[in-house]
Amino acid sequence: MGRATDYGRNLAVEINYVFETIPESEREEYIAKFLTEFRDFSFEGRKQGEPVNEGCNWELIDIDEIDVRNPEEYARLKKESIHLMYQKGTAGRVYDSVLEKLLKP
Repeated sequence: MGRATDYGRNLAVEINYVFETIPESEREEYIAKFLTEFRDFSFEGRKQGEPVNEGCNWELIDIDEIDVRNPEEYARLKKESIHLMYQKGTAGRVYDSVLEKLLKP
């Protein structure tokens, strides 16, 4: 396993801890909403010299303070952290690793 894959697996552990704080009666819906938002992740690279492109979403631009009880906001925070730390290829490996770990029964 590579560094990005290891990071993704551990990020999934952190995300699962948050899932466990959600009341059981709401957890399934929360996870479904989180995954829907989290899967909306762009791997479109930018051209040299281009500051941003359509695939470069500033996930947190319209959020003043993240509420982890809001699954969409929490997913956007996690996506932004991956975007900021890694280039697209590495971000893809982190992202795939997170999803693989989260979706294991």
